[in-house]
Amino acid sequence: MSRVRVALFLAVIVVFGLAVSATPGAFSAPQTGDPVKGQKIYASATPKCTLCHKIGATGGKLGPDLSAVGQKRDAAWLAKYLVNPKIVDPKNKMPGVKVKGQELDDLIAYLVSLKK
Repeated sequence: MSRVRVALFLAVIVVFGLAVSATPGAFSAPQTGDPVKGQKIYASATPKCTLCHKIGATGGKLGPDLSAVGQKRDAAWLAKYLVNPKIVDPKNKMPGVKVKGQELDDLIAYLVSLKK
């Protein structure tokens, strides 16, 4: 009986693994950043995000409004995009962010928290 349970358990793991790999973005990695610190990074990052992007009533109008970016994008997408915006659109004029490591995680956590 124990061999049957082990075989069934392994079959469930394989099926679950296939389902997860077939639905990218269905399960996000746990969030490791601090949105409060990320908000400060957003306000002071170089290049300055606020020159082009608006959140609420504050910021520029050249780039997209980020007030609800957390409803549209997940942390994994933002992690790729922020360091190299040309990955999504080769004609994109946005420069990649210069922050790395924990600061990047904090910035992403802040952006993901923006849901209007």
